Amino acid sequence: MALVLDDGRTLHFGQEIEEVEILFSCRAIDNPSRIARKTIDKMIKTADLQLDFDSGRLLRVTFAVGYQFDNAPTPYVEDWKNFPMIASCRVFGRMSRERFLSFVSAWEQRAVSLGAEKVEMGDLTTEQFAVSICREQYWDAVCVNLGPSRRAGGGGIWCDGWIATFEKPKAKFDPGTLKDLSAFRDEFNTVARRR
Repeated sequence: MALVLDDGRTLHFGQEIEEVEILFSCRAIDNPSRIARKTIDKMIKTADLQLDFDSGRLLRVTFAVGYQFDNAPTPYVEDWKNFPMIASCRVFGRMSRERFLSFVSAWEQRAVSLGAEKVEMGDLTTEQFAVSICREQYWDAVCVNLGPSRRAGGGGIWCDGWIATFEKPKAKFDPGTLKDLSAFRDEFNTVARRR
């Protein structure tokens, strides 16, 4: 499925880096992360998006704090994995953590109605998902892991998924707001993949 961006441009997981460079009129750069693999892990960053590539293929789309989600984020081929508008619930820029959790609850019900199964963390089959919430001093996130998962050589588990991170509240009773939302497709992830 194509992901339609707010400006009308479309992307899809696995898209070749050269196509995306033309689409955005820029060149991808090496990902500066200290764990990135030089010449393999590349990125294109705009004011509202970060696009990550592995071996020349798009594998992650991160919507930054200013992104408005005029079009629902639907990058996955499998419909149940997407974040469409559900009744009156939708993802939007700078939404509160509580509103996002309400959306995830509605998404879970929709996913189950489409044949998916909610399970605890661990190995996931093709139609399973797991949701985890992490609230620590320096990181506030909601992770939606989407099957199937695969075991990497070092014992890690990889799968498709969404990660929403939230800005810290400015006051004690101020809810955290959505900082960024990323969608990841493991099919195009070569890290620790056995061939």
